[in-house]
Amino acid sequence: MNNDQITSFYNNNGFGRIDLANGREIRSLPSFSQFGLMTLRIFNQAGEPESDVIFQWDNLSSALAWAISLPDFVALIAQYNH
Repeated sequence: MNNDQITSFYNNNGFGRIDLANGREIRSLPSFSQFGLMTLRIFNQAGEPESDVIFQWDNLSSALAWAISLPDFVALIAQYNH
């Protein structure tokens, strides 16, 4: 897990990816159930999303940085780096 990659992802409002251990990565996806809702998910080595939703925020009314602080975001991502 690279803190520069996490910070860049955070500053780009969740666009891009964060590499995790074991070839997994975190990506953001629009929620299909609610317009404007962004969802952070873990993708496995095959590129398929895992079932856990890590975090969600309303991308229409706020940026990722308004929904969670950078230190809290880094701590959240660290929980999934195993």
